[in-house]
Amino acid sequence: MSGFTVADIVGLTLDDFDERMRALGDPAEPYTPASVDLAENYQDSRRRHRRRTLPMLLPAPRVLSRSVRRVGSSNTAFVLYYRDVTRETEVDRMKSEFLSTAAHELRTPMASIMGFSELLLTRKYDENRTRDFLDTINRQSTRLTSLLNELLDLARIESRAAKDFQLVRQPLGAIVRDTVAAFMIPGDNRSIDLELLDELPEVRVDAAKIQQSLINVISNAFKYSPGGGCVALSSELQEDRIGLRVRDEGLGMTPEQCARAFERFYRADSSGNIPGTGLGLSLVKEIIEIHGGSVDLDSAAGVGTTLTLWLPLAPPIGDAASAETQDKGAAAPVLENA
Repeated sequence: MSGFTVADIVGLTLDDFDERMRALGDPAEPYTPASVDLAENYQDSRRRHRRRTLPMLLPAPRVLSRSVRRVGSSNTAFVLYYRDVTRETEVDRMKSEFLSTAAHELRTPMASIMGFSELLLTRKYDENRTRDFLDTINRQSTRLTSLLNELLDLARIESRAAKDFQLVRQPLGAIVRDTVAAFMIPGDNRSIDLELLDELPEVRVDAAKIQQSLINVISNAFKYSPGGGCVALSSELQEDRIGLRVRDEGLGMTPEQCARAFERFYRADSSGNIPGTGLGLSLVKEIIEIHGGSVDLDSAAGVGTTLTLWLPLAPPIGDAASAETQDKGAAAPVLENA
């Protein structure tokens, strides 16, 4: 954690050791010498388990936790105990950032709902104005419901480690056809150009989750194509996987936006003109990776976006290991950051 050898440490005074540790730390963060904690420890034994966080830059960026323990034996006076807590610190930071962002996103539609409903309760407006207020309340309620549903989906996937996924061997074609049919509503002028293989292979998936992912991607393709243009769904078969590719001719994204596309609450359109929660793609990525697949994104500003969902092919029917796994209903692999 420090890069020190035994020879670097043996014979140092505590003050010298503190100076060496200070040189490894982040200059922007004040360094509290171990001698300070040790002095407090001697004054009050209840403080002996106190831990202090030390942001370090050298030999590599990390966060250390330090505690001081008195020993008082014949050959040892005290012990300095260091632990690498970089991951725990990052998780805490991400959790705080997520809760803060979620609270902000929830507050925005709630403010509109409360404000316009209060106006309708306290004042009298003509029919057209009242209709506008009700439309706004309905639109913001729908946004709030979508946001809560996607937050719950993400939380359920993470907390239950994908135990809710019902993985069944089945033809991918039926899943895709049902998904496309959901968009073919009478009177809707949207259309999807299908460029699929004549027969899609079998996969071992939770059909509802794959449909949810595909619906999210297709919905984004339409939403981010305000000027119209073709939205196409195609497939590509490789040796051990099948890809479902959704292509649009919409707004597209810059390389910087593509790099952040799967972040929670991130939206490439910051104007607010396009409805959405900023959780759709992160949810898609979670679902596909839990199935053992991956998501590819290719986009260019003003040209359009292509997003491909890759899923592993189901093992051959005669695969004994595959049959045993399917019979036992084994859970899908879960990524560490899921």
